[in-house]
Amino acid sequence: VQLVRQQLGCSSKDALSLIMRKQQRKKSGDESPTRGSLFQPCAYPGAEKENTPSNVQRANSAKKLQTEVDEADIDVRCSILSVQEEKGAVLAVTKNSGLHEFALDRVFGEHTAQQDVYNRAAKRLVMEFLNGTSASIICYGQTASGKTHTMFGPHGLDFTAGDLRGLVPRTCAEVLEAVARWRHRGLEVRLSASYVELYGSEVSDLLREGQVVGQGREGRYAAVRATDRVGHRYVLDGHTEWNIRSLEELRELLQHGDEAKRRAATAMNERSTRAHTVFVLSLTVPQREEGKQVPPRRSRFYFADLGGSEQLSKSKVDAGVKAPVTVVGGEEQSRLSWREYYLARQRVAETLNINMGLFSLKRVIEVLHRRCRMAGEGVPSHALPYVPYQDSKLTMLLQEALGGGARTLIITTISMDTAHSEESLQTLRFGETCAQVQKTREADQAASVTLALDKIEQEIQALQAEIARKERWETVFTRRQDLDTVAGAFGEGQTVEREEVVPTSVLVGAEAEREQLEKVLQRQAELQGLCKSLDFGKDYRSMQADAIQGDLDGGKGHDFRESRFSARTKAKDFEDEAVLADALRFLFRSCREATAVFGEQKARRRLERSEIPEGYHLVARAMRQVWEERLEEGQEHRSFGKAMLDRCTAWRAAFKADASSRDAALSDLVRECRLPAQGY
Repeated sequence: VQLVRQQLGCSSKDALSLIMRKQQRKKSGDESPTRGSLFQPCAYPGAEKENTPSNVQRANSAKKLQTEVDEADIDVRCSILSVQEEKGAVLAVTKNSGLHEFALDRVFGEHTAQQDVYNRAAKRLVMEFLNGTSASIICYGQTASGKTHTMFGPHGLDFTAGDLRGLVPRTCAEVLEAVARWRHRGLEVRLSASYVELYGSEVSDLLREGQVVGQGREGRYAAVRATDRVGHRYVLDGHTEWNIRSLEELRELLQHGDEAKRRAATAMNERSTRAHTVFVLSLTVPQREEGKQVPPRRSRFYFADLGGSEQLSKSKVDAGVKAPVTVVGGEEQSRLSWREYYLARQRVAETLNINMGLFSLKRVIEVLHRRCRMAGEGVPSHALPYVPYQDSKLTMLLQEALGGGARTLIITTISMDTAHSEESLQTLRFGETCAQVQKTREADQAASVTLALDKIEQEIQALQAEIARKERWETVFTRRQDLDTVAGAFGEGQTVEREEVVPTSVLVGAEAEREQLEKVLQRQAELQGLCKSLDFGKDYRSMQADAIQGDLDGGKGHDFRESRFSARTKAKDFEDEAVLADALRFLFRSCREATAVFGEQKARRRLERSEIPEGYHLVARAMRQVWEERLEEGQEHRSFGKAMLDRCTAWRAAFKADASSRDAALSDLVRECRLPAQGY
């Protein structure tokens, strides 16, 4: 390193990068040094070192070498060294931090087959899509790095066959195969597709000759927000969908959409896509449930082939741009019409729109990453930063894929060419940030709540119909005793007792249905988030019950603190089954067999008493039964609470001394309580 520094006058980091790149070329088999390179074999071997060129020749060689290093300066300080497929990492040299290893979920080399990429990355998403969960594949990278090749395959390739088919043809073939089996069994499955192009804030339908989505539609300005009048909302609402019956129909649609794409030749790509394209599959599967009407299951699969990020200095799309007016020496030399001016700037405008969409996407990913980190630190949800989906039509259309309940796969494509190393490193940083984003399935939860509300609405309608059928008006006569005074006494003097009959009209015949309707309406309000269960209008019966309970306990009320297992838990607390179940979960939830024995699913979380799996309660009841048997046989003299406290304390001390004894203790407990071998 010191020798290279002295000869080139560079920093230690740059010198180390040069040496490592040389070693990498050596490992890859390219050991032939280029002419004038720094690493040359000795031209004058042997002991007679005085037989060397003159000082002038050495000075000329050094000047030529310095010129070569200056021309390849970007290669020295910024390049990709190796691709480690088995480790899922890419080793690179960056300008700011030197050597850096980018950790990703999977890494595919340049010779990886399309079938391997599909099987190892995308096939799982296809299964999720068929099972009712939305999915998305977003392809991001520099222009000419292979995004469209990965998503669709080479231009002009047969859609139904060939090893070079991309992810979209393979996914569609598998989905249509599953749909054909469902239809053969009598299910009315609906599969539809949309193919749109996003150019700035304009959304075009590629399946309708590139027509702007929403234009010419009647009533598109009525009762609609300004941001939804044209664009992504019509796509999400299904107005751009085409029904699909076979793979041949889908091939024709994709071919028709491919011909309507914006394409142009640049200095980096002969068939450069000049806008972002999104292909969307929509699947609707009916669900059957005996005696009930269940809404169909819907899911979407987004395929986003993003336009490639590019620099004008490399793509040369601004080569033909001219000023509207050229003035030399105070005299006008040429003038362009505005039409000619904007036509010459068309490629530049396309580049700007592509880069603006990608910038908005990167901002969304960065905010999502920051939200994940803050949520892990315990920041409440209302204090998390806002996600700027509204910055572009691209992020608005992909909102479900980025922050909703869809399973999302981000594919980043890079070039190994050292001339584009800066763009490749930016792509790797984007992919590494995406790999650290974790999402919650909010959309699926919202769908389940919507399904529950639909069922409750049906139950409400059924109860109301039953009440209307059974209920009737009846007149009830109530006898009331009154004390009246003699006329003119004004409340003083002799009183006369009289009986009065008061007629009252009441509804009768559906009292049970009325009570059931109140409970159902309360559940509906809780699901809608209108109120808490305790705040929902109490009737007088519950208020009277609370008053009676207060009289019984002397007005002391109940202890609001929940009994939980801790170091301060006393023997009398273990008489409560919930405390013993909590203690068992605290001691055995990390065992290998906890899922089989107790039904444990969230071993790393401390749960509320109401959320503790039923398996722990079953084991607690079995332990009480064993204690009762020993008590009858005279083998036990302690109270149940004292026995359980001693046992949990002994377990806790043993597990602290030897953590590996936890599984053996659970096996002994299963045998002692005579539990089934497979648990609960």
